[in-house]
Amino acid sequence: MGSHVPARMLRDLDRRDSAAGRTCVLTAVQSERIIPQHRQGGMGGRKDKHRLPNLLWLDSLINSFIEDDAEWAAIAQAYGVKVPIWVKDVTRVPVWFANEGRWFVLEGDGRRQIDAVEALAMMLDVYGDDYLLWKAIADDTDRARALYLRSVR
Repeated sequence: MGSHVPARMLRDLDRRDSAAGRTCVLTAVQSERIIPQHRQGGMGGRKDKHRLPNLLWLDSLINSFIEDDAEWAAIAQAYGVKVPIWVKDVTRVPVWFANEGRWFVLEGDGRRQIDAVEALAMMLDVYGDDYLLWKAIADDTDRARALYLRSVR
């Protein structure tokens, strides 16, 4: 199975995220560069790659930054946009929709809004202390980095 997203999945993605239209989930920007992206990809074909909880609208330039730069990758992981290949179930990783200013869990054909406390608990359950580092990088503040450093066991 290649990386081309089937038309049916694109329609389902449009329907799930219809409140925002084709808007970059990370930057909240609409442009001609918005394309469907897999939260968890990996090399080669995977039979479960084209599942709706694994798809988001993302600016293709932002995706290139994420793939090429460790800090961009950390930001994408902090917000649930990219999920490491070793995570067995992407539905356990919530996503921050910047355009809506809310966290969501992507389940089946839909999404369920959650609060920041639940999102943090889910992220820590999946990633442990690694999440705190990614979030500190995403927040880009000395306070966030100090909190991370104090949290490492």
